[in-house]
Amino acid sequence: MSLKSSMWLQYQIDANWTRPLVFVVYNILRPVGAALLLVAMFYVVTGGYMGGGSLAYLYVGNAFFMLIAQTLFFVGWVVHDDREHYQVLKYLYISPMSYFKYLIGRTAMRFLLSGFALMVLIVLGYLLRIPYRIDWLLLVAVFLVGWAFIVGAGLLLSGINMLTARHGGAVGEALAGIFYLLSGAIFPLSILPQWVRGFSLALPSTYWFSLVRRAVLGAESEEVMAQFTTLQVVLYPMAISMVLLGLSYLSFLGVDHLTRKKGMLDMTTTY
Repeated sequence: MSLKSSMWLQYQIDANWTRPLVFVVYNILRPVGAALLLVAMFYVVTGGYMGGGSLAYLYVGNAFFMLIAQTLFFVGWVVHDDREHYQVLKYLYISPMSYFKYLIGRTAMRFLLSGFALMVLIVLGYLLRIPYRIDWLLLVAVFLVGWAFIVGAGLLLSGINMLTARHGGAVGEALAGIFYLLSGAIFPLSILPQWVRGFSLALPSTYWFSLVRRAVLGAESEEVMAQFTTLQVVLYPMAISMVLLGLSYLSFLGVDHLTRKKGMLDMTTTY
């Protein structure tokens, strides 16, 4: 019940200023605009050439990265919003629900709301001649695995923000930027230095983006990730995601103890 209530609360916080249709349009404008800007850059750099494997790789990776970027940037602000903007964190703590479950619910709803922009980008891809060969079963795995590791990373970030001032947005953007640069979202791993590539192969997002390309484009065009089977790119990020969720919970317990001990549940930094 607390999970459902926190998801509904997140929707109300995001959309209470307007009608649902206007909110959906507003929610998709920024990511769609960013994707079109990236396509325009590709068009200029290639001298007016559209289509082909390079555009498909870049476009699909950027479209699905929106799930990571919007979710992690949002999660960076949840704790600060509750504690300093709305000043309700201490009341949430004494309410009959787990604050950890509350964070899961709000993060999950942000992930779902980001999916509206993703759907529009996928449809728009048909106009840009992206050669889709969608495997619907794999696409379901994409969202399940993606939800698990993005929410796990977000909850770990929320725990850190319990002990920090209002730097959550910057921390969330930095974490999302690491995934963007090193996970093969738009840059193939083969162009990265060898030592960086080893770090990339340890990130669950690297395997998730490979799974995205297999599910949406029908094959893996990135030569490094093509060495892995589809089963491997499903199981590895799922296993890491379970570890992330476990670490985030243990981290939250430790941070929760320190937060109470230091009297930071009602801290305001006012800057």
